[in-house]
Amino acid sequence: MLTAKPTEKLTGVTIEGSYDDLYELVESIYRMSGLEDDYADLYWSVKNRLLGVCYDLRHAYMGDREIIVSDNEEWETMKGIRNFPKKQVRYAVNILFPEAVFVAISVQEMFVFSRRYYGNHKTAHDGGTKPYTCRYSEYLKDKANIEMLSGAILSALADVITEDELEMIMKPLDRGYSDCFMKYAVQYLDKCNIEYLKTPIEKRKDKLRNITKRLIKQPDAYRNMKRGLEYAALKYGCSIHELHDPDLEYPEEVEW
Repeated sequence: MLTAKPTEKLTGVTIEGSYDDLYELVESIYRMSGLEDDYADLYWSVKNRLLGVCYDLRHAYMGDREIIVSDNEEWETMKGIRNFPKKQVRYAVNILFPEAVFVAISVQEMFVFSRRYYGNHKTAHDGGTKPYTCRYSEYLKDKANIEMLSGAILSALADVITEDELEMIMKPLDRGYSDCFMKYAVQYLDKCNIEYLKTPIEKRKDKLRNITKRLIKQPDAYRNMKRGLEYAALKYGCSIHELHDPDLEYPEEVEW
């Protein structure tokens, strides 16, 4: 079973699972994100950040992150079964809290538009000659796998800001489909990540609550940043996703 918990210094969440848990989740993310990498995609930012988490998950089950070996709690009752393992191996990876929360709350919108990659909603990805081949049943499985990841992350968030706070903050999304993550200026998420990393540990609970609110209900600071990016993109003839603010630099090392 996939789990997530806050790291010791509340820097992020530790996502943990078996080899199969992480492998199946990675496969689901790849299919749900589609085969093309197109800046014109309405949910390019969501898919790009989800694929970033996917990269770490894949390296986790490949053994490039943390490997956790523990006693198998079922062994004493199941030891009569031949070859029943005494040890349990799980894999874990750390993801920055704002990054993880963004992924968890934004993918619900992505599902609606990713439906076209499956079943009768096939679309061509190489100039109109070769359609996607994912089955509709895979869509249901992939959606469930990614929702499991979202649920685990939001559970870890509740461990920090409390269940009541989480429920109150999530109310705007509980009302149904919205489009607040369509054409999202993901540079704002980088700003939130860096801002959070600079926050003292004792103040991270309040900062995380504040950032979560800002991701769900976009403040004036986000809208102003996006307008500035759109102006620059028009001036230089590019996508806002190709623009980078040199002031938004991550630290070389992160203390989890």
